[in-house]
Amino acid sequence: MSNEKIGYEGGLSRNFVKKEVLKNNIILITVAIILLIAFYLLYTFDPAFSFDFFLILTLFCIIIPYIVIALITWIYSKAYVRNFSYKVQDSNIIINHGVFTKARVTIPYRRIQNINITNGVFDRMFKIFTIKIETAGHSAVSKGTKTRGIGPEGYIPGLEDPYIIENKIKEMISKFSTTSNMFEEKLFKPEALAFDNFISYILSKMREGEKFKTSIRELREKMHMSAAQLAEKVEVPIQTITYLEEGRYSPSLVLAYKIAEVLNCKIEDLFKLA
Repeated sequence: MSNEKIGYEGGLSRNFVKKEVLKNNIILITVAIILLIAFYLLYTFDPAFSFDFFLILTLFCIIIPYIVIALITWIYSKAYVRNFSYKVQDSNIIINHGVFTKARVTIPYRRIQNINITNGVFDRMFKIFTIKIETAGHSAVSKGTKTRGIGPEGYIPGLEDPYIIENKIKEMISKFSTTSNMFEEKLFKPEALAFDNFISYILSKMREGEKFKTSIRELREKMHMSAAQLAEKVEVPIQTITYLEEGRYSPSLVLAYKIAEVLNCKIEDLFKLA
């Protein structure tokens, strides 16, 4: 679990259920009218098509399916709203959703490219909005694999006041960008000891022909921290931490600095002779 501070959190409006039920009813009523007209024409022009058969078809092909589908839509929409939640945290936004299959989407602010707020015809009827968070790489992957029906990575429908979330996300993005810039300035200034110490250590080992591996696993376990928790704190996939601990991957200076900061040690402490 993340220990990050939550700047804002919430869920969907109950009006989202009303909107989904209305949309579904419009489709069902349209189909029902078409079928009813077709049955009536058969009853009128086909002598073998009796009135009793007309009533049976109307009951089992229109009325019962309409009630069943409308009820399922209402139950599903209620469950969708109940299971949907979002959290605007210090370094990312988390979206939980799903009825049968639960999904958790974590979007770091550094990947957010654009925030769109839409308000369609049915949304306006119930005074709700949809936020679409577009991220770097997501659209490109979708187009590259020719996957259909994939929308923005961050999708939050059924909001009564989307501008609160938009402002909170933009505030966090601005804060995160400022922190990152300060971090880079501190890291890459000539007087920054972390840079000098790290480079000196690596170069000296290369000159000596030494092979070394990381001590990340030992330092992490000493702090009773899992690989997943460390990965979340330094904002990399868990595979990256696994490869680092196995010596299959050499970290960048920025990543090494972040890991050392989380593990409360010097950058040099992350490495040891093989």
